[in-house]
Amino acid sequence: MLRILVLSCLAALAVAELEHQPRYLEDSFQRVVGGEVASPNSWPWQISLQYQSGSSFYHTCGGSLIRAGWVMTAAHCVDSSRNYRVVLGEHDLNSNSGREQIISVSQIYIHSNWVSSNVANGFDIALLRLSSNAALNSYVQLASLPPSGQVLPHNNPCYITGWGRTSSQFYDISL
Repeated sequence: MLRILVLSCLAALAVAELEHQPRYLEDSFQRVVGGEVASPNSWPWQISLQYQSGSSFYHTCGGSLIRAGWVMTAAHCVDSSRNYRVVLGEHDLNSNSGREQIISVSQIYIHSNWVSSNVANGFDIALLRLSSNAALNSYVQLASLPPSGQVLPHNNPCYITGWGRTSSQFYDISL
């Protein structure tokens, strides 16, 4: 059951703290898990990035709709050799509500300083140009971003959303 999840955080701690001290660790990828299932369509800029394998598409990462024809996601989520699409207006990846918009990705722009073998270096960001603009409505909206160049004040509340789990399974592999 993959539904949009919400984790509360403080803006000053959002990236640095979650990278170094996540609430829970899962797998060897140290994914953040926890939070709570969001109300349907309460985060209308959250997208599902999906890659094509054969004739099917599979969810790989989340992202945010930042302009009607642009999505921001993590650089580690994309590979320029794959075919991608985004699903907007989605809440439950295992169920179709009829509110979803599916738009193919026409171009991928990965930050020029991103080095996949040196994740600690940062720059893990990519922009995706959509093949057409999203139709903005109650279920699909642009992300709420501060004005360009504005730094949010210390302790400014923010939220992290994504397609994750509300709990984690820890396995003892030392047996």
